[in-house]
Amino acid sequence: MSLDALKDRIARYTALDAPTGFEEPVLAAARDELAKSCERVEVDVRGNVYGYQTGADPNAPLVMITAHADEIGFLVTSILPGGFLRFTKIGGPTDMVLPGQRVRVLSATGALEGVIGVKPGHVLQPGEARQVPAISDLYIDVGAESIEQAGEWGVEPGTPAVFVGELTSTRHPHRYFGKCVDNRMGVVAVLEAAERMQSQQVDASRAFVIVVEEEVGLRGAAVAASHVTPDVVIAIDTAPAGGTPDMRGDVLPWEISKGPLVKVRETRGLSTHGPLRRIIRDVAEERDIAYQLIVDTAGMTDATTAQQAGGFVAAGVIGLARRYSHSAAEMFDIRDVQAIIDLTCETTARLTSTDQLQRI
Repeated sequence: MSLDALKDRIARYTALDAPTGFEEPVLAAARDELAKSCERVEVDVRGNVYGYQTGADPNAPLVMITAHADEIGFLVTSILPGGFLRFTKIGGPTDMVLPGQRVRVLSATGALEGVIGVKPGHVLQPGEARQVPAISDLYIDVGAESIEQAGEWGVEPGTPAVFVGELTSTRHPHRYFGKCVDNRMGVVAVLEAAERMQSQQVDASRAFVIVVEEEVGLRGAAVAASHVTPDVVIAIDTAPAGGTPDMRGDVLPWEISKGPLVKVRETRGLSTHGPLRRIIRDVAEERDIAYQLIVDTAGMTDATTAQQAGGFVAAGVIGLARRYSHSAAEMFDIRDVQAIIDLTCETTARLTSTDQLQRI
């Protein structure tokens, strides 16, 4: 697939609004696409979507290639006089960017465009301009005039909302930014890998899995791994990148445009399976795919829970570096996404025996 076509596909998936617990738009789209490239597709009661391809060798490993569907967002907790909406966070939106941020409230009667209110700078008291307001003090304004009108528009406690941030091109030919690059990039990579491997002679059988509830505790992947019982899990996700003026190079020493991230360890979680990590690196070097070996001190992925829930599982992460994490403008390089897809497919093709995964 060309880089332009890949960008268009990511744009379509980032345009879907699907915060944790409300992932249906992404799940439905992924199910329909996997049905075209896989022999069998199923959906569990949690919402995880599974597409299966049978490998050429029944004794070769079963590889689960996975990404999460959900994005960070918000939930309405109450409606104030004047029609303003109090809210709480889903996952980890960055507090400091919230005042004045455009949002979309996903009401029962249709999407409502809104903004998180910000106190006018003209009346701020000394010191207020340098403070981040507490979430409990913030509100969403959708233009309603009253509690009753907001209710008529389909807003009630539990109504979700998301950032507004369409995928946007920069002057750089390969760099884009927008909302929920974390992790619609991963969803697209899984779908692309399924399509590419559909017609290839690969020994390993594959389960392409789009999971739910990552942003609130890596939950869907644990269910999925227990269901699939794979030998190998490759999680495709994103990680905060360095390389900006406000981030020291020794804190986040990986950057966008420098290739996929190959994790050694995650915060409080996964230690990538050593033999699998070596295979990933060998493939990258043989195929001349630039990669960045990282010790991730900033987060965790579904590989952490999938490795534990699946029992005897070798797990690893192939990731995307992206700037401005958990904001409406996450920036990335489309060439890194293409390289992630290449590395995932080539690594899966290299997995021919569970003996390759033995540590000693």
